[in-house]
Amino acid sequence: MIRFNDVVFDREMLWVRRDDGTEFRLSRQERALLLHISSQPGRLFTRGQLSDLLARDDEPAGERNVDFLVSRLRRRLGDDARHPRFIATQYGEGYVWIARPLEPAPGKVFLLIGPIFGLPRRPGREQRIVEQMTASFASALGDGRRVATALHSPPLRETPASASFVLQGSFYDDGAALHAAFVLHRGPDGQVVRTTRAVFADADTRAMAERVVADCRAAIWSDQAQTPEAPLVAVTELPLEVRMHEAALMLAMPPERWRESEAQLARARAERPNDPDLEVMWGIHLYLQLLRPPHEGRLMTRAERMELEAAIEAIALENLAAVQDNPLLVLAIAKLLLFIDRGHLGLVARLADEAFAKSSGFAAAFATQAQIRMYSGRIGEALRLLDSGVELSEPASEFQVYLLILKCIALMASGRRRALDRVSDQLYALRPEYRFHIGLMLADPALEPLPTDLETVLAAIDEESARNALDYLFYIAGRRFPAMRQRRNVMYGLTTHLSRRFGGRIIPAHIAQSIGGQV
Repeated sequence: MIRFNDVVFDREMLWVRRDDGTEFRLSRQERALLLHISSQPGRLFTRGQLSDLLARDDEPAGERNVDFLVSRLRRRLGDDARHPRFIATQYGEGYVWIARPLEPAPGKVFLLIGPIFGLPRRPGREQRIVEQMTASFASALGDGRRVATALHSPPLRETPASASFVLQGSFYDDGAALHAAFVLHRGPDGQVVRTTRAVFADADTRAMAERVVADCRAAIWSDQAQTPEAPLVAVTELPLEVRMHEAALMLAMPPERWRESEAQLARARAERPNDPDLEVMWGIHLYLQLLRPPHEGRLMTRAERMELEAAIEAIALENLAAVQDNPLLVLAIAKLLLFIDRGHLGLVARLADEAFAKSSGFAAAFATQAQIRMYSGRIGEALRLLDSGVELSEPASEFQVYLLILKCIALMASGRRRALDRVSDQLYALRPEYRFHIGLMLADPALEPLPTDLETVLAAIDEESARNALDYLFYIAGRRFPAMRQRRNVMYGLTTHLSRRFGGRIIPAHIAQSIGGQV
């Protein structure tokens, strides 16, 4: 990767990430132009030269096309033609790349602070807190232990192992107080050393920042004092002490990944029977069986679902007391009880709030809290929480995709079609195959005919598959909304498209009754 000003570029110019959190992929022509001009900063390229470059790429050329591309790149990079930081215009001639690459300073780093998620676009309390912590660490660790910051660096797995320790953080402002969570990792192997929470309730942030620094210093000392024969956490044990975003993934892991780990989880349960942590994880595994979509196999019968729901309820309630000290597992139990919808909503809300107060995994907590509000009919609150979760989640991660799907469901329930179209486009950009699997569910009911790819999907569906798709959507999402209007909104797109093909008889009776009749 290479940094110019406040923007990080992939070395091949495939994607761009701005320090305000905006991330996007470059088109082929944008990439070709940027690779060419940024490799020779200070050199004037005429419009004709750049037009010839693009023409060689078998794309529409011409000097007007060059001007259009440059204008679009400036807009995406946050550049200003009057006061350029990246591309300067030589009027009547062409363009000059004026930004110089910012390479990291050489030398061994003892503590790397970053990335920090949830930073606002304009510097504020969050940046001031990080600056206070950086200065405090530098003073406490001494001259021989260098402290560096990379507030908007790539995810931890891409961070060079040149740092002895890495401190990753998240901020979330709920309007009443600024919440922060920090996770300290060993740099070489990424192992979690310490997680700590902080709440900044007033303008004086220094004392709380110093407390976080003291916690982390103690953890660094303890970790360095450990002998190889007595590691802090055994990598093979379950559950693992998870990293901030890996924790969120554990609570929203896609079914295929859980199926791959089923055998390992079963072996662990056999070796450690009645382990509450493993039992909760098994409950999540059962829950994901309920989420298995129709295209992956036979749809479960009502009796099979009820049997699994009963098993999940028993696991959740029997192990709740034993996992109270682990907020991530408490969140998992809240998630399970929320999904089975057996009258535990009050308990679920309390568990989610308590877990949020203790957990360093903000995004995971937001996902559960958002669903609580969504299935209580408070769609606006749910969307705000989901937006916060998306901001804190790793770009393009499985967890971010999961949050976007939840956001699509909330937008469907509220009937916000334009916003739904924007979010579904964002989802398909991350996972193009999802358009094939859930495109009909999210497609505008007013579209007739549908786009060609969705018409192809619709034509390939038989009546049994159509009923299964409707039953599945109603089970995982529609049934849990309290208002008939919201249930109807969730089901409206799919019922409309399938009814056009098969007639109103395709809608199962229990769904038609719940949404107030056929579409």
